[in-house]
Amino acid sequence: MIPTPEQQLIIDHSLTPLRVAAGAGTGKTTTIAMRLAALVLRDQIEPESALGITFTNKAAAELADRLRHHLPELTKGGREVEVTTYHGFAHKLLSEFGPMIGLPRDMTVVGPGYQRQLLRDALGSTATSILDLTAPARRVDELATLSSRLGDHLRSPADLLDIAADDDVTIERREMANVLETYNSLKARLGVVDYSDLIQIAHRIVSDRNVATRVRDRYRLVLLDEYQDTNPAQRELLLSVFGSGFPVTAVGDPDQTIYEWRGASLENFSSFPTHFSVGERPAPTLQLGLNRRSDRVIIAAANKVKDTIGAAGSIDRLEPAEAAREGRLELGWFHSATDEARWIADEVRRLHDQEEYPWKEIALLFRKNSSIPLVRQALESQDIPIEVAALGGLLQVPEVADVHAWMRILARPDDSAALARILTGSTYRLGLGDLAKLRGDRPMLEVIDAEPHVNAELAARLQEFTSQYRILLSLAQGVTLVELARRILDTTGSWAEVETMEGARRLSTRLNLYRFLDLAEEWSPLEGRPSLDAFLDYLELLQEDRASEELDTATLSGEDAVSLLTVHRSKGLEWSAVFLPAVCKGTFPSSPYGGLDDPDRFARSLPLELRLDEQRGDLRARHDGQEWRTAYVAVTRAKHRLTVTGAYWYTLGQAKKPSPLFELLASVEGAETAAVCSDSGTPPASLRVAVNAPSPDPLFGTWEDAFPHAQDPSWLRTLADDDDGFDDERRQLQLVLDGLPREPESEPAQRVLRVSVSNLVTYATCPLRYFWTSVDPLPRRSSRAARRGIEVHRRIEMHNKGVVPLTEEYDVADGERSTGHDPFSVYLSSRFAQERPLQIETPFDLALVDSTVTGRIDAIYGSGEAWEIVDFKSGRPSDNPAVKVQLEAYALAAKEVNPGVDLSVTFAYLGDGLDTRTEHADNPWLDAARDHLVSLIEAIKRAEYAPSPSPSCRWCDFLPFCEQGRVYIKAEDGP
Repeated sequence: MIPTPEQQLIIDHSLTPLRVAAGAGTGKTTTIAMRLAALVLRDQIEPESALGITFTNKAAAELADRLRHHLPELTKGGREVEVTTYHGFAHKLLSEFGPMIGLPRDMTVVGPGYQRQLLRDALGSTATSILDLTAPARRVDELATLSSRLGDHLRSPADLLDIAADDDVTIERREMANVLETYNSLKARLGVVDYSDLIQIAHRIVSDRNVATRVRDRYRLVLLDEYQDTNPAQRELLLSVFGSGFPVTAVGDPDQTIYEWRGASLENFSSFPTHFSVGERPAPTLQLGLNRRSDRVIIAAANKVKDTIGAAGSIDRLEPAEAAREGRLELGWFHSATDEARWIADEVRRLHDQEEYPWKEIALLFRKNSSIPLVRQALESQDIPIEVAALGGLLQVPEVADVHAWMRILARPDDSAALARILTGSTYRLGLGDLAKLRGDRPMLEVIDAEPHVNAELAARLQEFTSQYRILLSLAQGVTLVELARRILDTTGSWAEVETMEGARRLSTRLNLYRFLDLAEEWSPLEGRPSLDAFLDYLELLQEDRASEELDTATLSGEDAVSLLTVHRSKGLEWSAVFLPAVCKGTFPSSPYGGLDDPDRFARSLPLELRLDEQRGDLRARHDGQEWRTAYVAVTRAKHRLTVTGAYWYTLGQAKKPSPLFELLASVEGAETAAVCSDSGTPPASLRVAVNAPSPDPLFGTWEDAFPHAQDPSWLRTLADDDDGFDDERRQLQLVLDGLPREPESEPAQRVLRVSVSNLVTYATCPLRYFWTSVDPLPRRSSRAARRGIEVHRRIEMHNKGVVPLTEEYDVADGERSTGHDPFSVYLSSRFAQERPLQIETPFDLALVDSTVTGRIDAIYGSGEAWEIVDFKSGRPSDNPAVKVQLEAYALAAKEVNPGVDLSVTFAYLGDGLDTRTEHADNPWLDAARDHLVSLIEAIKRAEYAPSPSPSCRWCDFLPFCEQGRVYIKAEDGP
């Protein structure tokens, strides 16, 4: 290969510090290998005295292979340049010099998976009073984040404990620091370290100048690859050894710094010239801007995105190679996500069948895991082989979801959703009617174990399930997670089912199951049985796009299959054709999920005074910059074709709009419009891809073809060879049908109703919503607002009595919305926090017309003569008049206990500063309240479930099933 002029400048640069800004697809790995090889040959540097450091083992292996290619004679003699990873370099220092600081040489390094298991153990064994332990997976994720940030800035939990606790966030962070102290003790007992420990330990080791000098003297030059992704602690480690003018070459692309939230420092690359200066002279910068990967229109799109980033230290522009073709940039906007998914599947099929693209040269890159399942289903319906390399999206693959469900019921027997998935699957084939027979006051698994009275066929299937469950439960106590997953697949006959699949489906399923097994294998335990609970917590985070491992570059199998993965996992990879679905507002670029890196609001964020880098400024602008850098990575993965799509309807609540990224790419000269829908219209009835493959029938071809004729007895007779035999068989069938038992007629029983206050509020809001909530329940989304409300209630309760309830539910009224204020802080500054309540969290049963209303009162304030019942709300005041039902029920229940008390009832809204709404419950008010509740109860008993559309429809979980609600929202939004 003949170097380009810009490559030659880098190769020929002298043995002095150098920063190389290398744009995407510019051949940086080849260039740095050529520089190292040239220095070895030209400057007569011994290969062993050159050091190359990069991020992953895969990248290190690739660099080592390139060096062997350029130094063949030396390689034959067994002499090679030392190539390692940043953590590998730190581990080498620990192995050699660890005893100097009292550490053994052979400490085991644990990955993020087992780190979370230890954090979970530490959380369970540390006394806390503020931390909400009702969501341990979230707390563990926050602890992992805080622990990593401490390591990234060479800090320890003790540094957090030294900060005065003068606000609620700091108090919570101090409790997290206590848990991290326990975590560190667990690691010390086991003789293990995590990745951030490695860098801190190595930095401590080289803080001894004698050690740093010994290490420095071994090398004559050092090359740092992917330097834009290093954190401040790694920079300080490298400076301690290789600062003060040592010939360090740092290569990177600040436009591809997409791991900032995980600790990567933008300052490392931008300030390299001053960090690694020669005396007072900053290190020079050379650029690689000639893109050898992408066609011209794709490079034009990348430059458009790059202009939006404006990163310091990056290249001026990407330039296409002379031989580059024009390429294709296409955009499509659709009515619904279903239409988008179908079009993408058709286009992928066309590229393969008509333009002869290999499947493995096509990739679909997603900003969020939640966008993957619908597109995956559309591809499967076209019999397209797929490899889901996004870990969160992997859990949506049906066969993987089945293994996941088995693991869930083995660890959590009360997980009825997982159990229902298993029982209704192909192995046991239970129907919804069968599941209804297993409902009761106890978990479904307990009902099955008690051998319920069911028909013989159902009993046999349940017995088969119970037998397999007990075998797997016994195995789960002692085998590794990957072995448990394998045994689940063997015991349930899943591998045999995979082998019976046809075409691309078999390859796709096998690849996805292997990837899940690889994921489980990473969780090898250090001691005792593997923590299945911790593994399941980790999988939950993957599904929520939260786990940091979802950001590591994917390792593809190499099989001829279309790749589905997140943009973050695609970094360093390339394909001939790339699709970017769901490029809509709020998704790509995305809104900050779970809040910004704001230490004033979130305990998981490291205080600014403990950070090595100056990171003040506009937090939203930092987030947006990272999103645009992620977009740059996505665009530059494509070699010849880039297709960008979006749609109005991804949920049935509110129509989406094209994102700024979509609009920016649409403005690129040469961009083509592949499909356009200019009117959002009404939301679709559902968002799912129908499988159009015909169902085979052994006699008629397909049952769809036979069904219309089968209703005509004369047509059926024409198929018979023997008319008399046909008539005999028909008479015999009629006799069987006539002998079936008929449904006995019985008098309708008087209905006894027991309803919670929150469900009564739901009925008053919309009777149909109540029906789908309590009478014939449909699945519901997990609500962040509800979780937030529960957490605030618990903290208020802890403030009053210091007890953390773990199982009770609280009433959360519709329409409460977060405003960014801290509700608990608002509570602490209110009169309610200064006064001790007479009662807190008081349950009640209110008898009304042969029915019972149940509920729980947050707090009762006052004296023996006058009571104020207070219901705390974490959001802002609701416009929904139905919420008054809560106050009516609370007042009537209190009057039954204390008839003579002077009573008032209050809503205390905490979401936007304190806002109270109080009613004085005198006798006329109480009479009206009783009449209102009775009217609601009587209507429920009469089964009156007509819909009542209102603004609350916008947040209703059942909007996809409610035509009246969708029509109402459409009318409210206007044209």
